[in-house]
Amino acid sequence: MKKFLTFFMSAAVCAVCAGAATACASNDDSLVIGITIYSPMNYYDENDKLIGFDTEFAEKACAELGYFPKFQVIDWDNKISELQTGKIDVIWNGMTITDELKEKIAITDPYMDNRQVVVVKAENADKYSTIADLANASSVAVESGSAGETVCSENGCDSLIKKEAQSDCLLEVKTGRSEIAVIDYTMARAMTGAGTDYTDLVYKDVGFAAEQYGIGMRKSDEELLKNLNAIIAKYSSDGTFDELIEKYMV
Repeated sequence: MKKFLTFFMSAAVCAVCAGAATACASNDDSLVIGITIYSPMNYYDENDKLIGFDTEFAEKACAELGYFPKFQVIDWDNKISELQTGKIDVIWNGMTITDELKEKIAITDPYMDNRQVVVVKAENADKYSTIADLANASSVAVESGSAGETVCSENGCDSLIKKEAQSDCLLEVKTGRSEIAVIDYTMARAMTGAGTDYTDLVYKDVGFAAEQYGIGMRKSDEELLKNLNAIIAKYSSDGTFDELIEKYMV
């Protein structure tokens, strides 16, 4: 089967029992899941049904753990405060694992590889081949609080245009308000090029370091962390992740 993302397994696969109890701020059997809308992780289909890799991953995991998933769209820049104030129970939306986040919240084992890429109009694609080339851009659109903003700041990119969602960054480039955008590879691959709404845009890998996605929660939710790590290990070995890749990413 064709694959373009690497998945991880724990050293030992733990048995996960359906209906296992986990710590959670909610008083009922729901798990409030903080997301943003972007393909292929969490997005709406033509019938306005929320679908995507992370959506279905969360639904399957909640079914095994005895929770009802409630998806809540959040401002990504405020994800930590949303979690710590109890407005959501987990951040489950292609969240890049960083040392800074680890200091503030608990994060599961990684379940997917990612990287940041440059999105640009096809006619300007030859201008961007290395990270150093980003300094030549008149403006760079990034999602506020995202890994894209972080790598741009770390590499001296000036004239950042901060948007609420990665999808907004694509629109910035399409309309010419920004010369380039720096977003997740997973999104760029799914939403640019032939057959998308952004046929005139392409993405370029300029050499940003590899990243990994994880699920975030409060540090006090130790049982939830343990059980989700077991789910990740199980899905890595039983073909579930392969099926979700085939469905949403191939």
